[in-house]
Amino acid sequence: MRFALEDSSDDESISSLDYSISSDDELDLTPSRNPRSTLGRNILSAYETSEDELNSEDEVNLGLDDEWDIVKAKAREGPSWREKKEKSVKKDVKGKGVARSKISSTLSYKVLTPKKNIPISRKAEDLTDEREGQYDLWLNTADQEAWRDGQKQATERRGQIRNIASNARARLQSQEQDRLAKEAEELRMMMEGMTMKLHKEGEELERQFKEREKKLWDDIDAAIKEVERREAELAAATMAAVQRQKAEEEARRAQAEKLALAHKAEEDRKAREQAEKEKQIQSAKEEEERKQLAEKEHEETKAKVAAEKDRAGGEWRKWVEKQKWMKINVIEPVKGDRSTKTTLRAGMRLMTRGLGQVVNTQESIVRVTNDLHAILTEQLPSPPSPASPVILNDDTSKPYAYLLSHLSKALIKQAESEVNAKADAAFPLARIVFGLILRGHAALGEVLFARFVKKCPWVVPYYPSRQTSQSREEYEKSTGRGSDESLAEYISRMAGICTLYFAILQTPLSSLIPTTSVLPPTPSQLESLIIPPLRFPSAWKWLALALKDTFPVLPPVAHLISTWIDITAHEAVNRYGKGQMSKIWEAIEREGLGEGKIKGDSEAARQRLKLVLEKWRRGEVEVPKGRVWE
Repeated sequence: MRFALEDSSDDESISSLDYSISSDDELDLTPSRNPRSTLGRNILSAYETSEDELNSEDEVNLGLDDEWDIVKAKAREGPSWREKKEKSVKKDVKGKGVARSKISSTLSYKVLTPKKNIPISRKAEDLTDEREGQYDLWLNTADQEAWRDGQKQATERRGQIRNIASNARARLQSQEQDRLAKEAEELRMMMEGMTMKLHKEGEELERQFKEREKKLWDDIDAAIKEVERREAELAAATMAAVQRQKAEEEARRAQAEKLALAHKAEEDRKAREQAEKEKQIQSAKEEEERKQLAEKEHEETKAKVAAEKDRAGGEWRKWVEKQKWMKINVIEPVKGDRSTKTTLRAGMRLMTRGLGQVVNTQESIVRVTNDLHAILTEQLPSPPSPASPVILNDDTSKPYAYLLSHLSKALIKQAESEVNAKADAAFPLARIVFGLILRGHAALGEVLFARFVKKCPWVVPYYPSRQTSQSREEYEKSTGRGSDESLAEYISRMAGICTLYFAILQTPLSSLIPTTSVLPPTPSQLESLIIPPLRFPSAWKWLALALKDTFPVLPPVAHLISTWIDITAHEAVNRYGKGQMSKIWEAIEREGLGEGKIKGDSEAARQRLKLVLEKWRRGEVEVPKGRVWE
């Protein structure tokens, strides 16, 4: 459809309106190429203009806002000029045929509609009215469609124009920012150039100033050096004169001193000779005094050694005599009485079997101790107790004392065999010994230690000397050594017996007292029950005697000291303190092993002692295995 509209400000009628309808569905809505109104021209211009052509802010405003607002305002005011004109045309069509012919001459249209059968008798007016109605309908429809299409296209074009304007403003702002950035960069470069120029000028000024200053100070230094040179020359001349004068004075003084020294040297020589004579006299006197003092100390030392040895020998002889007394007054009489020996034989077998079967548990030790206590009590008129213990004397029952001797002999047999192979087997035997003593069998301590001394004098410790009238067999028997026993076997057996003795010394009584069925002993009762050789202080005494004088050179000593440390050292540290015992370890290691005083029977024995000492010196204190019963 093609159409042309007059300017919206005119009220004239439509001069020309061409349209054609080729079908009911297709319409040509392309605007006319020769619009007469400003609005039409603006719309045509906007329609034909592309986005690429609108590239500046000057082409943004197309005049649509004002013109289009006028069209909308007029539409709201009331009937338009076309509506008024159509009403007048209808009146003219009804009244005058001229007007009808005028409209028909100016309008050309073609409507394609289905053919209908129209009655021939219909009047011409009805046909005219029907065509006018169709025209009016088409006219209204065309106006509305044109108005809507124009408004839609104007709205779209305004959006495009606004986008173009926004893009244009953004480009202008970007260009402005680029220009400002470029100016800022130029300004920065200019400032840097000025700064570099000022810096170079400052460096140049500084260099010139330093050169002037250096020159000034060089002149000053040169002047000072010149003055110093002149002063030095003057001082040197003065010093040379003074030195010449001083040399002359020193030569005179040296001559005088030389004469004085010669005189003094003569006097000193005479004085030294006199002093040397006096010193020789004094030295001879002091040497005589030292010799007398050394002889005195040697005599005292010999006396002390003899006393110590005699004390150990006296202790050994005391218990040897006790064993002889037991043999004469107990063992031989009972052996001579056949009936008594036969009566005691069953109890003796039970004793030996009980000691051989005991293990290191509280139940086993207490059971064996009670069995031995019952066997011994059968030979007494009344059961012993800590308050009324059995003491070894002439009034003691001989069968009872014989059983104690047999029990001691069985304990030593266990020490020589089982304890020698396994040291922790000594601890349950030691508990049995003290268990019986705490039940009132105080005589067991004397009998047992007497047999200890007979079989092993090292428990004192003491090593008897051979007497002139003593045979080799008798002498070896006094030392506890068998006639056909090697040195290694002898030392091993002595170590087993000493292990049992050391185990007895360190046994804590506090764990045994609750297992007895009698009242606990008082401190005074313990004094009478336990003989001194079985108390723990004897362990310290044993070590002191073993390290005395020539005793350490004896072959068994190294092995026995190692045994003492293994069994007794833990309790010694608890009693005497780690510091005190550390001094003992250090002395044994430094003097005994380092200086070769402890010989031992072999290098293996010395190395074993060294390893034991190193362990204790490092603080690796270990509780002996078996010391705590299970």
